[in-house]
Amino acid sequence: MRKWLLIIAVGIFFAFPSVSAAQAGTKLSTLNVQLWPEYDQPSMLVIYDFTIEPDTQLPVQVTFRIPLDANLIAAASLQDGGLVNIPIDGPANSGEWQSFTITVDVMTTYHFEYYQPLTFNGNARSFNYLWDGSYAVNAFTASVLEPLDTVSFIVDPPLEPTAGNDGNTYYGGAPFALADGEQFVLNLQYEKTTDTLILPQQGLQPADPVDDNTLGRISLANYLPYILGGLGVAFIMGGIIYYWQSGRRPGIKPRRRNHAQAEEELSEVYCHQCGTRAKSSDRFCRVCGSRLRQES
Repeated sequence: MRKWLLIIAVGIFFAFPSVSAAQAGTKLSTLNVQLWPEYDQPSMLVIYDFTIEPDTQLPVQVTFRIPLDANLIAAASLQDGGLVNIPIDGPANSGEWQSFTITVDVMTTYHFEYYQPLTFNGNARSFNYLWDGSYAVNAFTASVLEPLDTVSFIVDPPLEPTAGNDGNTYYGGAPFALADGEQFVLNLQYEKTTDTLILPQQGLQPADPVDDNTLGRISLANYLPYILGGLGVAFIMGGIIYYWQSGRRPGIKPRRRNHAQAEEELSEVYCHQCGTRAKSSDRFCRVCGSRLRQES
């Protein structure tokens, strides 16, 4: 039985050699990692852009691992000059990591990004980044965006500062190769005097000031007299209708009591033997039979 199972397994392996080889020997042509601390949230925005080796047989699945406390927010591919969202498998917890898989089916740049918490200690912030060496990379680059209002900024390993077109300062270095399983570690420490973000989240702002004369705007002050007048008319009409309806209701006739009940209620005669109350027309007690004493 074991012999037949071994033959079947070997047959499956040779029937799909290209898939097995592609998964085992996947190599990244480029991998660019950008670290943007306190960009639009008080945390670290980590951005990945990668390409596959041109001779890779497609489609191929590429699995990445990110820290457990990371929040994956986007995965996309470069199409027609813009990023287009793509489906992914995961993320799912895998030991000390989260893992997710991207299916690469065309030769283009693939992109994903996530947020990860910073470590705060008063005005000091710190962050540790690790590339776990999941794949060999021909050209690996890392860059760090300097936050606003920093009074000290230390990157290890050291990177060179350059001014970006957006007016911010970026720290980066030349690309280098990483072997399969070779890790890259970057430590960041800096101090800030404020909590200002580079790109604060703001709501939509009007192009022109909004006032009572703005087209399409309804002013309550202009319509208040009409509203009060309408409420007054409604109250008057409601009063008229109530008065008219109440006048049509039939009168309530007083309830007539039975003559005997009236006499019984008015009677103050009690039996001097047993104390039972008697009717005014009784001469003898209805309980003990004693003759009642009539009051003059």
